Amino acid sequence: MRLDDQEFMRLMAGKLAEIRGTDMLPEELVGLVERVLPVQIRARDEASVELPDESAYASVEAMFAGSPLILREHFPHDPVQAVRLFHSLLGLLVQTGGTAAQAAETLRAAINAGELDPQQVLRAWPAGDESLFAAWRQRLPESPRALDFLATSALWPSLNAAALALAPRLPENLPHDRGHCPLCGSLPYITFLRQKEGLRFGACSFCGHEFRLRRLACPYCDESDSAKLKLFRVAEYPGVTVGVCETCTMYVKTLDFREADKIVFSALDDMATVALDVLAQTQGYKRPTLSAWGF
Repeated sequence: MRLDDQEFMRLMAGKLAEIRGTDMLPEELVGLVERVLPVQIRARDEASVELPDESAYASVEAMFAGSPLILREHFPHDPVQAVRLFHSLLGLLVQTGGTAAQAAETLRAAINAGELDPQQVLRAWPAGDESLFAAWRQRLPESPRALDFLATSALWPSLNAAALALAPRLPENLPHDRGHCPLCGSLPYITFLRQKEGLRFGACSFCGHEFRLRRLACPYCDESDSAKLKLFRVAEYPGVTVGVCETCTMYVKTLDFREADKIVFSALDDMATVALDVLAQTQGYKRPTLSAWGF
């Protein structure tokens, strides 16, 4: 569902107020997201994405066997826009103050010195090349995810624009028995239940596509033995469960929207429930994906 600007800003303000009310995230981070998200939504509408020829798509037979429509490293996006956004978001990061601003200044200095190339960063992220990001996480210990944030946030608008254009090309009766995105093959960072039947959907951690998946299975390793899948809830977060898998020791949050006529705001709903991430991680479970912001 696409929202007009006024409705989007109203809903965003309400969700950000909810996030601020948890006192779990620093105001610098919440304020940054508050400035970045409208920029991303506008950029998605303005993105120039050229879809590949149909010969580049996986066959219907391959998709039924589990292949995504297009591999992540070949997923279409707007590289010109992404570079422009990278620099704009770097400027917003500088304005946050504190350690994030210091990290942004270090990254800006490295770019100006020719030590860091934004185009290389934006190629590395879709390719799944972790080496560049790992090196900068070590160099920026106070804000280790600064470069991840810039890459994911700059690429998301055109990746999501491409996902919206590509989704109609998926077979209508594609099975929902796998946990990865049928468009790009990436894992979901959060899941949610919709409709009275409790259909389960995941939000792709790469292209943002929302896709159907099995309700009673781990989205990360496909474990379906109920004895190895556990759920826990916290009274302060009604309608949210954390599913943990004893096979892969991963966890995923699931938001229940079956009885609520609400717009799913995956990236912000994830932030609003960060206390549950802390709880799951203190119990030894891991999350295999970053958030929509690269944190």
